[in-house]
Amino acid sequence: MRIISILFFVACALFTNAQDKVTTEVSKALRAGDANALAKYFTPNVDLAIGDNEEMYSSAKAKDAMSKFFSSHKPTGFEVKHEGTSKLDDQYRIGDLKTNNGNFRVTFFMKKTPQGMRIKQLRIEEDGY
Repeated sequence: MRIISILFFVACALFTNAQDKVTTEVSKALRAGDANALAKYFTPNVDLAIGDNEEMYSSAKAKDAMSKFFSSHKPTGFEVKHEGTSKLDDQYRIGDLKTNNGNFRVTFFMKKTPQGMRIKQLRIEEDGY
């Protein structure tokens, strides 16, 4: 029984570490305005909302939409402010993205896939929502 308990805690620690790594890498990509690095963590189809425009995109199209966003809103900083677990057992992060054209609230939902944690939904809303 003791071995099972130890294995359980090790598995939980590894899973938490994987989530933290994805959060760190996604945060770096947002801070740098790097759509290519961000797209590495997209599921094959991503629910992407930028302002009032919300659509389901393939990961390639979502990467293109993020490149377009970053070209007109050069990031100057990003910081995760809140994290948690949704009712659907997805992990979410909410943060502040500062750009040369204003500040935005960014929310991304991640789900566990065979490749690890991946972003299934990304929302970028003007600050003040």
